[in-house]
Amino acid sequence: MMSPKPNFKQMSLQQLRSYILDHRNDSEAWKEFASRPRPNAIYFDSDMSISEQKAKLQSLLESET
Repeated sequence: MMSPKPNFKQMSLQQLRSYILDHRNDSEAWKEFASRPRPNAIYFDSDMSISEQKAKLQSLLESET
């Protein structure tokens, strides 16, 4: 008898990530994981040049240390 799938919406992002690492073919889990916001994500304006993006990332990395 198969155990029921966990409720992905109730899992924390870390729990869901761990589940996906163990169940890489579970498309339902992947969809939930991909739909979650990423609080640490860094976004750039689409019209920002690559060199400007690199400079901004470099300054962010330097401010972390």
